[in-house]
Amino acid sequence: MDHHGFDAVAEGTGAGLPIIDDEARKAYRRRLAEVDDDIDEATRMHDLGRVELAQRDRDYLLAELSRAVGLGGRQRSIGGTAERARTSVTRSLRYALAKLAQHHPAVATHLKHSVHTGTYCSYAPDPLTPIQWHL
Repeated sequence: MDHHGFDAVAEGTGAGLPIIDDEARKAYRRRLAEVDDDIDEATRMHDLGRVELAQRDRDYLLAELSRAVGLGGRQRSIGGTAERARTSVTRSLRYALAKLAQHHPAVATHLKHSVHTGTYCSYAPDPLTPIQWHL
């Protein structure tokens, strides 16, 4: 560690701060277990309203946990070099697709549904709807 308390290896890789720390992740998982128990109990009691509310809680918790976890279960961070690059690419792509939509709405719609950004970017068109490009 350097005199500021930072790990030089993490600093050299452009690592940022974790989105949620271990304690928060554990709290989310405990709450998720409680919600799962609540869903089971409400299902046994045929309380559909309670099941629906608990399912909403469960969906929220899962979304928060998945937002904080990257590829291969690694913890995502805020402010690191890779995160800044990822957000820059995503923002640039959205801007380009918005401009493309002004001239070729069908192509822009296709690309919005087929191009996926994140740690890795990919073009994955729907295999059930083949497309032929004519340039």
